[in-house]
Parts: sequence; C-alpha cells; structure tokens
Amino acid sequence: MHDNNEIKNSDFTGTNYEKDKKALKDFIEETLKNRKAPYKWIRIGTVRNEAQGRIEQKCGAKVTGIHIDNSSVIHAMIQAHHHLEPDALLHAVDVINTTNDISISEKKHKSNDVLIFKQDINGYITFLTEVHVKNGYLLVFDAWRQKKARRDPDAAKRLPGAYVQNESPSADT
Repeated sequence: MHDNNEIKNSDFTGTNYEKDKKALKDFIEETLKNRKAPYKWIRIGTVRNEAQGRIEQKCGAKVTGIHIDNSSVIHAMIQAHHHLEPDALLHAVDVINTTNDISISEKKHKSNDVLIFKQDINGYITFLTEVHVKNGYLLVFDAWRQKKARRDPDAAKRLPGAYVQNESPSADT
C-alpha cells in the first residue's frame, strides 16, 4: 500500500470485482496487523450513477469515488460493540451503491457532512461516510452491525423461572 497515494480500483463490478475486493481485504488485513503504520488510504470503488442521484438528493454533493483509510478500518474493526466480522467492510461499496436507506447526520465529522448508509445483509449493517465535496468522494470512516439477539439452544427445555436471577415471586411459578 502507498502512503497518501490512491490505489485505483474499478467500481467493484465486472471482471475486476474479485481482484478489487481482494485488494480491499489485503488492505484491511495489513492495517489490522500493523496498527501503528503511517496514514494510508485506498480508493475502494466508484459511486454508480443511480447512487449518485440518491446521494446528491440527500446532501447536494456530487461524488464519484469511495475511499477508506487505515484509521477507519482500525476503529470499525476493533470495537467489540460494532459486531463486525472480518469481511464486513467488503460490503461498503455494494451498500453505498444499492441501498435506498440513506440519511444525513445532523453532526459533522472532521468538518464534513456525514451520510449514513444501511442495508440488510444477514442483519443490518451501517456505514458512515464523510462527504468530501471538493474532491468528489465519500470516505468510509465507521461501520457496525446491529447486534442479533442470541437464543440459548436449550431455552425451550427450561421453565421461564430458570432465567430469573432475583428473589422475585415469579421465580417459583
């Protein structure tokens, strides 16, 4: 990877799709192995025409590129409460290009407008992006998954009182 240089990838469509995803996956793996590396970023995709229209309608900006940097990867992946599996960030370009669930945050991030993209991919995943109007790109800076409720596999075998942890009268019923 190159410090402060762009690695040009296609828009994650067509013949370069797997190659581009591999480049992003390698960037994520390298970043997580070397968290103290100097600032790096890569272009991970292109905003398709349909998505450009939805984005422009939300924030008034015309953006064509999608980027991610190493500090954003580290932040999103090491936070346990973000519930992200290792390949979750690979969905960013697809979600940005296909979701209709786009909103603009009332808060800015580093003086940039923030767009929120959500989509259900085996549970809801959310990506936050900074809108870089002057240079015409989105920077993915955070991501998380909605926590799925976990069910005890033996739950159906137990009486409801087995889960009560206090001296409640319902514990005996």
